Amino acid sequence: MAQGRPKAAAKRPKAAAAAAARSSRGPRKGGRTIAPKKLRVIQQQKLKKRLEVGIRMRIEQETVQRAQGALPKKLALVTAPKGGKDKDRAKKGRG
Repeated sequence: MAQGRPKAAAKRPKAAAAAAARSSRGPRKGGRTIAPKKLRVIQQQKLKKRLEVGIRMRIEQETVQRAQGALPKKLALVTAPKGGKDKDRAKKGRG
């Protein structure tokens, strides 16, 4: 028969326990980007992003022009309001 008191279970530090609880929630939504430390890389990313936006806008303009030329009626474009959609979502979710 064993003598003495049984050993207490090893407890994890509070920081490690909190980190384990956070990781158990699963993956988070959205893209992940790791910020580069080199200024040159940051400038390259900004240039690339600006070019992508310009190319996409140009493609959209050409598509609209072609659609307007093919249709007998004038084409009306509908655009989403800037910054208002987040507030609308919050109102809908709470109501």
